[in-house]
Amino acid sequence: MSPRFFDGVLEIPVYHMRGGTSTGILLYEAHLPDDLGLREELIRHIMGVPLMGEVDRNAQITGLGRGIPQSCKVFIVDNSARDDADIQSTLAQLAPTKAAIDWSVNCGNMSAALPVFAAQVGLVSLTPGSNCVRIFNTNTGVVTHALLEMPVPDNPVVSETEIPGVMGQWPGVQLALLEPAGAKTGRLLPTGNPTDMIDGIEVSCTDLAVPMVIVRAVDMGKTAAETPEELDADAAFKAQLQHLWVEAGLKMGLKGKDGAAMTEAALAASETVPKICIVAPPSDEERARGANIRVRYFTPQAGHKSLAVTGGACLAACCLIPGTVGHETAVGVDPLGSEEAGHVVRMANPAGLLKATITGSNRNGEINMPSAAYERSMQILLRGHTPLYNASDALRDAYRN
Repeated sequence: MSPRFFDGVLEIPVYHMRGGTSTGILLYEAHLPDDLGLREELIRHIMGVPLMGEVDRNAQITGLGRGIPQSCKVFIVDNSARDDADIQSTLAQLAPTKAAIDWSVNCGNMSAALPVFAAQVGLVSLTPGSNCVRIFNTNTGVVTHALLEMPVPDNPVVSETEIPGVMGQWPGVQLALLEPAGAKTGRLLPTGNPTDMIDGIEVSCTDLAVPMVIVRAVDMGKTAAETPEELDADAAFKAQLQHLWVEAGLKMGLKGKDGAAMTEAALAASETVPKICIVAPPSDEERARGANIRVRYFTPQAGHKSLAVTGGACLAACCLIPGTVGHETAVGVDPLGSEEAGHVVRMANPAGLLKATITGSNRNGEINMPSAAYERSMQILLRGHTPLYNASDALRDAYRN
């Protein structure tokens, strides 16, 4: 498939896919204009978000988004020139009601869709049996190894992977993030401390795959058993939560796309970083199912219906770092030893249990976490051309030249 004009309307090849508990659009780099402004216009048309400013309560019915952050993602995929990667991915994270696009984060869920997309557009070859596709994410600088099984020709792909928050069984992908610590800030503990105090509330700022703020639910008058809808409806709680992620973001020294430190206003409006979650010990029932900790996770603007895998990996890492809120809250987690080993942390969330495996060691207080692994499922929902009925003259001209 290639870009084309049909009845005078510019049409762009797209794959609409699900990865884990997220859905989104995958685009081939070669099909996009070089100009960033035109590229962002194209993405806004495809997803049905405002072309400028904000539109309250926009439901994305004019595009392929579904009105929630977990389904407002676009991955751009290309070959990688790096020796340690086969392809590169760049995520555009959108918000249903805003024109602004965030280019600063990765999506661990949607990453599960990348290998099959890359194979279908000819970037990699997948052979019968086990395959490993190495993915360099340009947003975070992290390399992910995606492991998947492919059938012999003319046989169907095996669908036997079941994950919380997704109905049924689907093709599975094992994902391992390499050197994920300090993905955005350069440090596993961005403030240099296992905990910090913000207005009398103890928080842990951790950066593994994504920077996140971990808070005890009880310190905010919650149990972490509430539904995301209940938490989002509590205006006083959400205001306090926003204050915490803003102050923590300032302490972590988070930077925007331009490399400058994010301001208080930018952090308050951010749709992506830092993430924030409230945690509590698991209930007896959750413990019986293997849970080590209970969590309610925020994007940060909205409560997540499950738990993003990058956020889950970050929380799992926090549970292994002595003195942190995660470590003091979790139960039944084996401590890091002096020898590098895999440590499984199971996190109870609204959709069920998310399991993350952190490979790490603690040698005389020096903590090293070279990888974080998890399993997701994926599927192609639709592939074809999307017409851009209202493309600007400049965008149309970019495809005529």
